[in-house]
Amino acid sequence: WPGDSAGVAEARNRVIGSVTGVPTGGGGSIIEAAAREAGGGRPTVYDHCGARVSLLDAVFDALAESGGLFQLPGAFTQHDPIVALERFIDIFCGFYSTHRAVLRRLNALAVLGQGADTLRDRNARRLDGLRVLPGRIAAAGHVGADAGEVIGVAPAPTGFPLLGDLPCPPRPPSLFPPP
Repeated sequence: WPGDSAGVAEARNRVIGSVTGVPTGGGGSIIEAAAREAGGGRPTVYDHCGARVSLLDAVFDALAESGGLFQLPGAFTQHDPIVALERFIDIFCGFYSTHRAVLRRLNALAVLGQGADTLRDRNARRLDGLRVLPGRIAAAGHVGADAGEVIGVAPAPTGFPLLGDLPCPPRPPSLFPPP
């Protein structure tokens, strides 16, 4: 594969995609399970994705792209901050509904200690983005929108623990285009 970039990319995509089939319980590491699912060995995973953290980062990046998170910058460009918040929440609803089963597995792996840092980093990025909007809403005349109590609960409508349990059918990104 060294000179075959298409073959390398295909193998890397197979390894990344294999994580969606990793069971939430059982023995072994995520690297071993990904290797098994991809039909290779640990060296295959390390060759294409590096360590477990790099593998999980690659998986989250692939999920973010296919789940529509690339649309988040557009939410922040909305002139009306209420529309921006609605768009931000809608994008996350679409993402979680598109990848509900995989995200449940990844959250379970984090609980088991496999990928907790990666998941925490991804959540921190979501929260950093979300912290901007209450200030914009308050500046637009909605007094108290940036109060501590509001900031404290604002992450809930964009978090997997809440949205992952709501009964909504999967929505590909094409079904929730920007307004």
